[in-house]
Amino acid sequence: MSKLLLSLAAVVVGVAGTAGAAIATEPVPQVTAASAAPAAALPAVTPAAVVQKAKVKRAVAVVVVRTRSGQVGQSVFTLVGSSSKEEADILRLASTPAFWSLRPKYAPASTKGRYTYRVEAGYQDKTKKRVIVVEGAPGTPQVALDVIQRMTNLSTPDVSVNFPPGFPFN
Repeated sequence: MSKLLLSLAAVVVGVAGTAGAAIATEPVPQVTAASAAPAAALPAVTPAAVVQKAKVKRAVAVVVVRTRSGQVGQSVFTLVGSSSKEEADILRLASTPAFWSLRPKYAPASTKGRYTYRVEAGYQDKTKKRVIVVEGAPGTPQVALDVIQRMTNLSTPDVSVNFPPGFPFN
């Protein structure tokens, strides 16, 4: 048995020695300043960057509630899913990192006589984003104004149906 082990050990050493000799005779690649420059110019990909990219939220619904200071009543504009290009554009805007990074409120010192817009977006991962924007608030990001403008000017779909006389009774 010991003879078998010794012969196996000799075979392993012989194979390892041959492989080691082949590796040692191959030229070692040299790193020069020219070959290192493109690698240095590329941005480093970190696990945090990969996770951040994976966290892009997809909006599936947007609601805008408009009220006016000093008046009774409100207007509600809702969008759930999209069936047109303009509806898809609104959901795309609400899905941008710029929209997700909005502060909770944009309001001037005086809100008297101004419209207040409460914007809420619902996302595929069951999260929500709420933003309150008062008309004329300084520093309101354009993405918030675009969502409000597009939601309040969204054309209503034609859902009228012309039924024949006597329908559903014949």
